[in-house]
Amino acid sequence: MKRVMLLAAVLLLSGCGIPATGVIQSGEPATGVTPAGPVLYFVIDGHLVPTSPPVATPTDTGATVKLLLSGPDLRERRLGMTTALYDVPAPAISVNGAEVTLQLSAGTRPLPAIAIRQLICTVAAARLTADPDTAATGVTVVVAAPDGQFTKGSSDSCVILRPTPVPSATAGR
Repeated sequence: MKRVMLLAAVLLLSGCGIPATGVIQSGEPATGVTPAGPVLYFVIDGHLVPTSPPVATPTDTGATVKLLLSGPDLRERRLGMTTALYDVPAPAISVNGAEVTLQLSAGTRPLPAIAIRQLICTVAAARLTADPDTAATGVTVVVAAPDGQFTKGSSDSCVILRPTPVPSATAGR
């Protein structure tokens, strides 16, 4: 029904007598609604959902992981976001090019698969932001448990939002 209404509107408006014009330049192109800060992955109904704080915050991998581990903020909770990362201490992080390893601390309980995916996707997005050259190969994230088990994931398995740089006060002067 919506398609029929849309088609009818297009047909009506196409013959309204307004002459066609060329492209009119009117400034910079729209940038869309890409996030200004780090991309965090929270859970809604068992699915990962990317989100970004409304205010620009540090985007280095360690700060991003700490932000993820603090859980969804009030705005995100109102949107129904939760986390599967309860009482997880910040892991040790090592970066080697397009591979990031998260070493979970001793005493960290086994994490459910969705929690590991939260870590993998958040860290992959942070690494892609920190080093855009990794986009060509993708980012691999290894989550190493204290018992020696590890899970490997890739940015290819995540919906990655690209942060928009926050303009500085002197930009364009």
